[in-house]
Amino acid sequence: MMREGHHRVLVVEDHADSRELLAEFLEALGYEVDVAGNGLDALERLRSAPRPAVMLLDLMMPVMSGWELMQYVREDTSLSSLAVVVVSGAGESQSLPEGILGAMPKPVDLDALKAFLKTATRRS
Repeated sequence: MMREGHHRVLVVEDHADSRELLAEFLEALGYEVDVAGNGLDALERLRSAPRPAVMLLDLMMPVMSGWELMQYVREDTSLSSLAVVVVSGAGESQSLPEGILGAMPKPVDLDALKAFLKTATRRS
């Protein structure tokens, strides 16, 4: 049963343990969660239905980085309004890609993430 509203979150993270931890945490809050291990996988998921309300995005990933993924997202009018939150290690977020709703450092403060997502999903 959805406690935080009927919202889907896409977690884009190349480290499997981090990806699964975030997915389990979000599911426990009542979010529907999709996961992707790199930007290319995320782009494929974004272009298929159902679309997420929010994407949690790591920047440094193999195959296609978060930076590259953001270029595609901002150029695709069907995706350009997507709420994106960068979840990044120290030093990666000094200059964020255009169109980012916010940023959180790793390791993720789960209480802060919960509050942030509650605010982010209200606007979708």
